[in-house]
Amino acid sequence: MRLVLVLMFFFSTAVFAQTDKTVIHSKILNDDINLQIHLPDTYAHSNDFNYPVLIVLDGSTQFEHVAANVGFLSTYAIIPEMITVGVSSDQRMKYFTPTQIDKFKDSSGGAEQFRQFLEQELLSTLGKKYRTSDYQILTGHSFAGLFTSYVAMTPNSQFDAVISISPSLWWDSDWLVLKSAELLHAKRAKPLRWFLSMASEPNEMASAFAAQIKQLQDGLGVNSTGNASKQLYWFYKHFPDETHDSTPLVGNIEALKTLFAGWNAVPEIAVMPLKDIKHFYRQKSAEFGYEFPLFAQQYNVYGLKATYEQKTAWGVEILAEGTRAFPNSEVLWDSLATAYDLDGQLEQAIKASDKAVLLAKQTDSVFLNEILSQAKRLQSQAKK
Repeated sequence: MRLVLVLMFFFSTAVFAQTDKTVIHSKILNDDINLQIHLPDTYAHSNDFNYPVLIVLDGSTQFEHVAANVGFLSTYAIIPEMITVGVSSDQRMKYFTPTQIDKFKDSSGGAEQFRQFLEQELLSTLGKKYRTSDYQILTGHSFAGLFTSYVAMTPNSQFDAVISISPSLWWDSDWLVLKSAELLHAKRAKPLRWFLSMASEPNEMASAFAAQIKQLQDGLGVNSTGNASKQLYWFYKHFPDETHDSTPLVGNIEALKTLFAGWNAVPEIAVMPLKDIKHFYRQKSAEFGYEFPLFAQQYNVYGLKATYEQKTAWGVEILAEGTRAFPNSEVLWDSLATAYDLDGQLEQAIKASDKAVLLAKQTDSVFLNEILSQAKRLQSQAKK
């Protein structure tokens, strides 16, 4: 309990990062698309660290809770830190449906064009302005979940993971479900992880979803471990206590935790030295087909846990490397000061604390008072 209380103090769960709002004109769509871009609170702590991108469809209603929960989960190293991007349009039926039907002839069937916009225009634009990595996730709910399901079954998609929350798979007499029997076995441009969920929706929503799960089970197996070529990995959950409107909140949290299951190298108190942490994530990179470097929050979580479990030398090593990777992080410098202090290196602790104070004042850090408090305590120790 002592460790838990200490860590709750040091790992802030509030999100203070930058959020940009802008509009991008798509030549493919000949339309203006509204964007909200939320940068991780560690973004300014490095000048060269690149972050995965999470695209949130229906951003006007879904962006804020997803961005906040990404901040919470990544603070505790449950998932990687990410740049979260909300995408909004007033033509959601047109852009999110894969086929055109007579009843909505002029406002349906634009999913392929919208996919091309996301992959060819949006991701490229984000990469030019922000430090993005080559790992992209897409999430959508309802009609947007239908679209993300379409993307998941598109063999040449550039997305690495897709989330489909209560997808409207009933569209056009279950067209996508029927098409999936063919698409599931197509050779893919890259491996993909796909999370699907359904809440308490009745009738065609539930029956189409059940038919899709059966297609996946028949085609790829019931263990969600991918096909023979390990190209498509799928996972699904049922939320019977949630409604169609409430399920995006729970669904996205569970989706991210499922897609990154086992991501935290030290979920409790069985701490590791730095070399074992790096070995752990080399194995994760092999599992995901993408090399994830250690994020600032991971250095902080694992360094402090090691320190408070009396492995202070491990904590110093982890946090010292963290400050080299993220030299502008007042939090990592302050945590390093804690580790040095508990390791009996008071002089080094004061130097790290001074750096933390300098950075905290420069950025008007929300942690300034706590950092100043530790600096004062260390200076008092030095005078004894």
